[in-house]
Amino acid sequence: MADDGLKGAEKRDLAIQTGLQLIPYVGGSLCTLYFGTKQEKRFKRIESFYAELAEELKQVKGAIPPVEKQDAPALEAIMESLHDKVEAEPTAEKRQFFLNYLKHTLLQPVSGNFDERKYFLTTLDEMSLLECELLAFINGSGQVQVGSIQKPGTEQYAMVGAIGRLKARGFLTASQGSFAIGGGADNSLQEIVQVSSFGKRFHSFCLDA
Repeated sequence: MADDGLKGAEKRDLAIQTGLQLIPYVGGSLCTLYFGTKQEKRFKRIESFYAELAEELKQVKGAIPPVEKQDAPALEAIMESLHDKVEAEPTAEKRQFFLNYLKHTLLQPVSGNFDERKYFLTTLDEMSLLECELLAFINGSGQVQVGSIQKPGTEQYAMVGAIGRLKARGFLTASQGSFAIGGGADNSLQEIVQVSSFGKRFHSFCLDA
């Protein structure tokens, strides 16, 4: 086939381009909109990412271990995955968290903990900003009752869902503050949550500058 030499991402882009052009009336315009600035935005994100990283590492250059201390294949795999995520991430906040992750990776070499580092990176990519904000808030507050957490403009049950995902990721532990039967009471709002030791490691590595 003609595209046998194409990489996975290139094949995907070709399929998207072909598919968009099939849409009646607006297909050509959508294709131009999507692909016209895509590569430029991705390049600028990576360029800005490394410029900011370099500035931050200048402040701690004496603390950066030699690259020989790193597990080279593991570091290569992490950086390749990280680049894809940084290029695709539209929010500056999440790109800052990726920057924190790489900075801490360079300061604390990958050595026998590749699975945890890989999990942190994959999970950070999957997390919403709301999840990141909630984890940081709970980490700074100690034990918190779910029903007492409020954020203007955010539905309470959006936060309940985000807390559920943080628990599933292993970042929060929960205990039941009180329990009601009947009367329409929602016991999920009575839960008391706090950051687990695993969650604290994630917070320190990815969310802390």
